[in-house]
Amino acid sequence: MASPTIPDTSESYAGGTVVAGKYRLRRLLARGGSGSVFEAERIADGALFALKRMDHASTGDEVSMNRFAREVRAANTVQSEHIAVVLDVGTDAGCPFLLMELLQGEDLGARLQRVKRLSWGEAVNVSWQILVGLTLAHAAGVIHRDLKPENVFLTERPEGPPCVKILDFGVSKIQPKGTTTPLALTLKGATVGTPLYMSPEQATARPDVDERSDIYSVGAILFECLTGRPPHVGESNEAILHSIRTNHAPPVQGVARELPTAIAEVVDRALAFERGARFASADEMRLALEASMAGDERRQAEGARSSRRIWLAAAFALVIGVLSVVGIAWLLGSAGGR
Repeated sequence: MASPTIPDTSESYAGGTVVAGKYRLRRLLARGGSGSVFEAERIADGALFALKRMDHASTGDEVSMNRFAREVRAANTVQSEHIAVVLDVGTDAGCPFLLMELLQGEDLGARLQRVKRLSWGEAVNVSWQILVGLTLAHAAGVIHRDLKPENVFLTERPEGPPCVKILDFGVSKIQPKGTTTPLALTLKGATVGTPLYMSPEQATARPDVDERSDIYSVGAILFECLTGRPPHVGESNEAILHSIRTNHAPPVQGVARELPTAIAEVVDRALAFERGARFASADEMRLALEASMAGDERRQAEGARSSRRIWLAAAFALVIGVLSVVGIAWLLGSAGGR
């Protein structure tokens, strides 16, 4: 018996729909331009997952179909705790779907909407984990090309900071090592990605976008986490793209003056206009972030030691002053007695 058709709009969605005879949809989690993501229950054992399914209207669109296939391939190419896992792939009622782990938490975009900016330590930790995932993705020949806060998920853990997972490799450029022809969702002369976080070469639709474009995007995300705004802003996507194509990103300390110089230097290098001036790899940027935080901790420790020395010197001076006053009073008293 064929499973019932899943409604194409969230307004008409009704829970209980069975997909591929294996998964029962429980509730809508998110909706995009070509499909929706549902919380789904595996009928066999009641386990919960996230099920992403294309709408019927999008199945005739070659670009949307290629994007869906690319997301599956990219996720299966890279194995990392920092990249969302695809567990099953199939077709139901003519619509492709993929099954992913169900993540608990919120995406970075939602977090920034709530708090506007993160502490230095939290911002660096989130970026560090993104870079760990990107290092493995780039080693497998996968360039994300659409890194943005909404594609960075902060997964709750029982203890410690969230585990960061990179989502949505739908517009990724995949060039397995040892091959010369990339598999990329690119139309000639078209930009791919989200303008606010695009690199200059991506904003000009260069066909030779490489790993350093992702590094620029991580720099843009880190800039926003630290300052509360992206490096390039404008009243329209075209205005933002024009700014990225023609202007250097502003120095991050010009917006967040209290930011330690060591961290600011990492952000500014990641956002260099010329990609040759950026970090050569995600791992190089990750190590630079580690060094910047270690340097900041050393400066804080030195500052604390310096403060203690000043306090001790002041206390010593105060004691000497008190003793001097007492001594003078005693001498005056002695003289008066004579």
